[in-house]
Formats: sequence, C-alpha cells, structure tokens
Amino acid sequence: MKVLRERYQHGSVRKVHRSQGFAWEFRFYITAPNGKRKLKVQTFDSIKYPTERDVRKAVEGQLGALNAGTLGGRVGATVGNLIDRYLKEELPTLRHSTQSTNLSLIKLHIRPQWENICIGEVSAIAVKNWLDKLPFGAASKARTRNMISRLLDLAMLWEYLPVGRNPMELVRVKGSTKRTKKLTIITPAQFKALVNALPKPYNLMVLVSGCLGLRVSETLGLKWCDFNFDDYTLTVNQVFTHGKVQELPKTDASGGELPVHPRLCEILREWESQQQHDHSWVFASQKTGSPYSDSTILTDYLKPAAKKLGIKGLGWHTFRHSYKSWMASAKIEPAQMKDLMRHSDIATTMNVYGKTLTDEMRTANLLVAGQLL
Repeated sequence: MKVLRERYQHGSVRKVHRSQGFAWEFRFYITAPNGKRKLKVQTFDSIKYPTERDVRKAVEGQLGALNAGTLGGRVGATVGNLIDRYLKEELPTLRHSTQSTNLSLIKLHIRPQWENICIGEVSAIAVKNWLDKLPFGAASKARTRNMISRLLDLAMLWEYLPVGRNPMELVRVKGSTKRTKKLTIITPAQFKALVNALPKPYNLMVLVSGCLGLRVSETLGLKWCDFNFDDYTLTVNQVFTHGKVQELPKTDASGGELPVHPRLCEILREWESQQQHDHSWVFASQKTGSPYSDSTILTDYLKPAAKKLGIKGLGWHTFRHSYKSWMASAKIEPAQMKDLMRHSDIATTMNVYGKTLTDEMRTANLLVAGQLL
C-alpha cells in the first residue's frame, strides 16, 4: 500500500522590487530523486499579474500537481484545481477542434457548477441530476458527461483520487446514442448532377470529397505536395478546421496513402495550371490565400444547388457516407473499405457509415420475398 506524504504546501508569494516597478516571486518546494526537498522560484510579471491574488490564481493548477500525492491534496483538491491542471497539461495535446469543444464545455457549464466542489465529492447521482436539468440536447449532455469522466480519470492518474471505477460509468444520457439527424445518401447520378451545377472551385472540392471519401477538413487541408501525380496517389498530412491547420500524427489512420483515379489527377493538374497565384493549398481563397470556410461554401453554394436538384439534407459528410455506400454497391471487401476510408476500426466503417441504396434494398427484398410469396 502506498504511503501518502503528509506535508501539504501552499507556496509563498512575495513582491520583489525591480529597477522599473516590481515583480512577484512564487516560492515552492519539489522533491528531488534522492528524496530531498529543493526550493524553486518562479517569477511573475506585475503588469500581467498586478495583485498577489492574480498570482495565486495562476498557480492553482501547479499547486494541485505538487500536492497530488499528499493527504491534504487528496482531501482538499477541488474540481477547479483539476480543471486548471487539465487546461495546462492535457488540453494543449488535443486537436484544435477538440480543444475548442472541451474548452467551451468547461467554461460554460462544468466550471460554474463544479469549480469549488472537492473532487472526491463528485458523485454519479449528483452529475445525473445536474445533467437532467441542463437546457440542451442529449448529444451535448453526453459530451458534458464524457468531459467530466475524462477529468475524473485524470484525477486518478494524478493521484487526487485512489484508482477505482469512474462514477461516470453509471451515468446514462437517454437518447444520446440515437442518430437525431436523418442520414442523407445520394446516388452517383445525383452526385454528378451536383458537381455539374456548381461553379469552380466548389465543384472540384465536391468531386475530390466524393471520389476519395474525404472529410471536408481533409479536402480543404490538401496541399499540392500531398499528391504524387506520377504514381496517382495522395497522402493526407493535415486538416483545416475551425480556421486552423492541424497536422496529422504519422500513426493516425487518417493519414494513410490513397489511390487517386488518373482522370481525377488530370482534372486537378489542369486546375493547378489555371492558378494565378503560387499557393501551396489546392483550394486557396483568392482573397486570403488560405483555405476556404466549409460552412460558407455549404450555405452559399452546396445547399442551394442541392435544393434545385431535389436533394434534401445535404451536408459535407453526405459525400463520405455516400462513398461508403457506393463501395458496398461495387461489392468492395470490408477490409478494403476500412483502408480506403482510413478508419482504425472496421466496426466504424461497417456500423456508422453509409447504408444500402434504396433501389438495391428493393432488389434484395424482391429476391428474398419472392421465395416466400
């Protein structure tokens, strides 16, 4: 059994005069590998931190980490302390889009409700009762529950809590696993009609998304250097989402090499030759030089064109879902579908994406029902 260190430290803050004004020094101890305590000093600018209270607020997460292994730290640490450490150590390691979502959940909902509650007092029933009263949908409630669950997992990792079952496993959000929006699948004929109805470069964005099954963030994030036109291949190296570029890890399944149809390569090379500016992006805005906004294109171009063609519920992800359905129609093996869609788990490919086209469902039904009637 692990013995807890008894010494809890608050650290000391003192004002240090400088030639121009003053600064703050935060003094605390760390334990060296040999077991001896060593004094450390951290300096804070008085312009950014004008009061001692501002300094204390800035080091809350740091103190939580320093006292994580003490009895006092386990008993007294609050969800606010845990959040501060999460924002400093965990959040920066996540993708930009995930950072934005998690930061919003923490700022708007979790911190205001739970900041001053001791970590050990966060119970399943308390969270459930709170979630039930929140004025938003099941999916948002589930994301909030998952965020709290992650915080409690980290509390165990950082030794604020003893390792055990996460109480959030007991909290269920009714309706969170159901698809609230009807899945839109289009036929190859509808896809061609949509491409023909759109002006450049939006028709090319749709063409690339549909022919390769790319997410819109991947399509917008394409660079010319990602293509090997001699070998007819593409490697997705980055995405463009929420106005920022996010590099993909080399181990990410999304970054796998894809085959590109020779005709698509011809179309893209022709598009490249027409560019008046030397941009590294395949789809760069002529005004900004950076990738386009997916939401603006969807609202101003894709949806109006789809409406004229009688296509309801069109979104960027329609092309990726349809891509999987088209592969199923072509009798592509599931393992190849998984690789072409760059999923790490084949269950995602088979259970989440796409559906059988209506005409094929009717044909299959006639074959089965014909034996029964």
